[in-house]
Amino acid sequence: MSRPPRVTDLQIDEAARAVFLAQGPSAPLQDIAKRLGISQPALLHRVGTKEALMSRALRPVPPTALALLEPGPRDNTPIEDQLLEALLHHRDFLRQLVPGLFVLHYSALGGARALHLDTPPPVALREGLTKWLTRAKRSGRVALTEPRAAAEALCGALEARCFNAHVGGSTYAPGDDKAVLRQLIRVLLTPGEAPARKPQKRTAR
Repeated sequence: MSRPPRVTDLQIDEAARAVFLAQGPSAPLQDIAKRLGISQPALLHRVGTKEALMSRALRPVPPTALALLEPGPRDNTPIEDQLLEALLHHRDFLRQLVPGLFVLHYSALGGARALHLDTPPPVALREGLTKWLTRAKRSGRVALTEPRAAAEALCGALEARCFNAHVGGSTYAPGDDKAVLRQLIRVLLTPGEAPARKPQKRTAR
């Protein structure tokens, strides 16, 4: 008798996410098990309950753009370009996050219980972006009165575009994301002077 195929936790989560996103919270476990090539009892033995599987497969994770913001502004790249890079990175993150949030919200778990985190992704990104903008302001790279307000405006606009696009398609979020975000950055931030380069020391011959 052949042994059932071994599947990793990551494979289970990826299969569950794909099925739940395609079919919603009512998707049968049998479809996930079939996708993995195992039986439904074997799947339940691994995950416990359907709700537990849905929660772990769709549970929000910290924004990946935080890794770009944490080191602070780079001296060799315009502030606008750095900020745009981080925001576009976060847009891609939101495109993965938003569909899962909808499934969890309409599941038996309920949005509040399923989405409870110490620091939800939108809050984490706002905090990270506020710190980044504050450092840019202190270094004279931008003329900015309220970094937190600017972070709120940028994050809110980006989230709205991603939610609107998910619900209504591109007609609900008109325009190119990159162009819209760049224009918003220019409205909110006035560039300061780039930090002066330190003169190189001449070595004695």
